[in-house]
Order: sequence, then C-alpha cells, then structure tokens
Amino acid sequence: MTPTDAPVGTIAATLAFTVGVPASASEPELAGTLDSIRASADAAGGAYEIIVAVNGPEDPAPALVGARAFADAAALPLVEMDALVQPVALPLVQPAAVPLVQIDARDADVAHCDAAHGRTPVVRVLRLAVRSKVAAWNAIRASARAPIVVFTDADVRLAPDAIRLLLARLAAAPALAAAAGREVAVLAPGDGLVARLAALPHRFDFGNVPGRLYALRSAALGEPIPSHVLHEDAYLSVRLGRARFTRVEGALVYLRPPTRWREYLRQRVRNELGKLQLAAEFPDLLRAHGFGVYPWRAFLRGIRAREYPLVVLSLATRLYARARARCESRRGFARGWVALPSTKRWTGGDPAAAGAQRR
Repeated sequence: MTPTDAPVGTIAATLAFTVGVPASASEPELAGTLDSIRASADAAGGAYEIIVAVNGPEDPAPALVGARAFADAAALPLVEMDALVQPVALPLVQPAAVPLVQIDARDADVAHCDAAHGRTPVVRVLRLAVRSKVAAWNAIRASARAPIVVFTDADVRLAPDAIRLLLARLAAAPALAAAAGREVAVLAPGDGLVARLAALPHRFDFGNVPGRLYALRSAALGEPIPSHVLHEDAYLSVRLGRARFTRVEGALVYLRPPTRWREYLRQRVRNELGKLQLAAEFPDLLRAHGFGVYPWRAFLRGIRAREYPLVVLSLATRLYARARARCESRRGFARGWVALPSTKRWTGGDPAAAGAQRR
C-alpha cells in the first residue's frame, strides 16, 4: 500500500448509496440511462457506486457494450464480474440459509479501484447468463456495499434532482423502508395510439412501489425476492406494506411507452399474471395491506373528456389481458416472462421538457 492508497474497506464504509440497474443483455439504451444516473447521483452529494446486472445469454450483449462505453466516456473505473444464480424459491419471511445469488466478487479489483480513484464512483458490471430481472435485482442487492440502494430501470432517464429527493425523504423518515419516484411517460413526435394508451396509467398513483425508480434501505428486506416472482415491484409493495413506503412527487423518472400493439399487450398480460401470482401465493399480504383497492372516482376526475375513448380502450385491453393471463396461469406462472424486442427508444432532446408538456 502506498501513502496515497486508502485502506481496504475505507471507501466502501463511507458510501452513501448504491445505484443498481437490472439490465436485459439486449438493452440498447443503457449508456444514455447511465449518463442520467450519474448526473442525478452527482447532484445528490456523497460517495456512491453504480452496479449494473446484465442478465441474458446474448453475446455480444448490447447492454454490456453500453456500460463499457459509458464508463469509458465518463472516465470512470469499471470492474466486471460473474454472478452465479441458483433459481430456488425461498420461504416468504424466513431469511435465506443459502443466497439466491453468489457473486464472484473479485474484491481485490474493487478495492484497487476504490484506492486508486478515491471518491470517484466505481462502475461494477455483474454478468448473469440467466434472463431474469429478479435474479439481477437479487445480485445487485447482494453485492451492494451501501446501506441504501437506488434501483432504476435500464431504459429510463432520471431528473437531475430525483436521487437527492429520494434520499432526503428516507433521511427525514427513518421508519420508511423505501421512497419511490414518480413515473412520467414521454411521448415523441409521431407516437400513435399505442403509445398514448400505454402512457395514460402513469398519470395516476395506484398505491404500489413504482418499479422504475425507488430508493430502498437494504436492511429492510430480510431475504432475496423469491426467484419465481414475476412482478418484483408489486411483490416489494406487498412485502413492505403501505406504511413502509411512499412516493416522492418531485422525484421524476422519465420513460418511453411501447409503440406496438404486440409489445403493449404482452406487457399488460405480464402485469396481470404478476397480480394473479401475488393473489394466489401471497393472499395474506394482499389482505393485510389493502392492495387492489383503487380510488377510481379520483382517477376519473383527472381524465379530460377527449381522453374518454382512451379510457374505454384501456379498460378493454385490461379485460383482455386479465382473461389471457388467467388462461396462461393454468399452465404455470413461469410463462409470464417472454422476451420481446423493445420499441421504446429515446430520440434525443430533453425528456424533462417533453415530459412536463405531457404530465
């Protein structure tokens, strides 16, 4: 160790938060997402690390290419490692005797980056051969070195003050386990009916943890998410309970809605399958916290008259998705994960300005 080196573990002990990004190996938008994450994390203040869990068998993986390009352009240290996944469903509330994810941590590489770069954030990429967002989520949480993990999707853009607002909310309320951002769907010129239909529900608060951006106290969950869960953010909502999470209205995360019917309907069916799975496997949690009851009258007051046809079509697609999900669930909930090419692309410009026009 040289006089300028930090002792092993010193930097890790001072990390304020980890930013975790579960990313499908085929994700083409990751570099742009990481750019917005870094800007928001820098504005939050304090030392942090970024962990990207690239899951899926693609080789070469566009997500891995994007992570490397981001680290290179930002002149940030990058450490890549493998994560071995055991697809075992765990008991709901008992801590796991064996973790779902084992990390080939290469602690020496991480410690070397910490010592060499001081407070400069280290980017760690975890490679998982299995295609599973839950496995990626568990890998991030198992590998995170900070007490708070800010989870975000791989195809979104964060407002500059989003992470700061989430961390401030947790600091002000020690009893809270999680603070979530507000999702804003951004429509691009030329987006048609499908995109407008998919964007509509994001205007309303359904009382769940919005999965695209939230800060979680790592110690708040005693066990990994069971590996067979389809809807990890809905599971997290019922696992924590309404009293232990909140939504921070000013912490904005921007998303692009799907633009093709096949992708949109598959997304709706997957969501309905996730709800059916929660009702079938975790009914006590659903009843205990009152999930599934929505303020429909308040929702209707927030809809403009010219949007009524969209509402009718949205309800029709929901009925279709629920019926399709019931049919598919008879053959097992594992059918809920079907990889589809994404049409959700960012076309440039300021998502904050575009989103503000469409909220």
